[in-house]
Amino acid sequence: MPRYLLFVLLTIAACLHTHAQQVELMFTAGMGSYSMGDMKKLNSGLHAQVPFETKVTTNFPMTLQLGGNFAVQLSKIYKMGIKYAYNSTGSRVAASDYSGSYRFDNVISGHTLGMINSFLLYDHKAFRVDIQTNIGIVASILKINEELHVVDTTLSSSVHYSSVGVFFEPMTEATYQWKYLKAGIFFGYFVNAGGRIKNEKGERSNSTINWSGFRFGIEIGIHQINR
Repeated sequence: MPRYLLFVLLTIAACLHTHAQQVELMFTAGMGSYSMGDMKKLNSGLHAQVPFETKVTTNFPMTLQLGGNFAVQLSKIYKMGIKYAYNSTGSRVAASDYSGSYRFDNVISGHTLGMINSFLLYDHKAFRVDIQTNIGIVASILKINEELHVVDTTLSSSVHYSSVGVFFEPMTEATYQWKYLKAGIFFGYFVNAGGRIKNEKGERSNSTINWSGFRFGIEIGIHQINR
């Protein structure tokens, strides 16, 4: 069992053994922006390496983030739980003229798994505002696809890399509860200390995958299930 999952298992165990009467299961959908500093440098450096003019047509844009979380209300002001989110983004460097075409694609997917620490900031009847300080890990997969097409000849290559980093995520959450249903919005900033990427042989590079950026979206789920 990877050591970086230990704190998640401890969080689950604490949630399952608590005597709290309020738990919640939420599904989230939102948008995320991404730093990807080293990956953008890779694209910029490619211009000097190929003997023809290229253009960055896509450069790790903001994309949809899907996920969910499970949490337990341990006291009136504190909630603890686990969260998961999936992100995917990418870039393309391309060139094309009458003689052929060239493309260099970076496709990155990330799986975020972490611990929720949520503190009540304000509440009024069924409406409440919480601030969160979430921590955890991000496991990323990078696929680099390169293809050169000249007249009737096509050359292509594909390599895979992986990376594991840690994150810290301050966030504000505003929710409204109606009976067993709960819905809300969230906004925060994701700080990722990107782990160095490694190839399929386990050899590490100095480059990192960095998911740091803004996160915002909506959430809906069920709340206050008596146990």
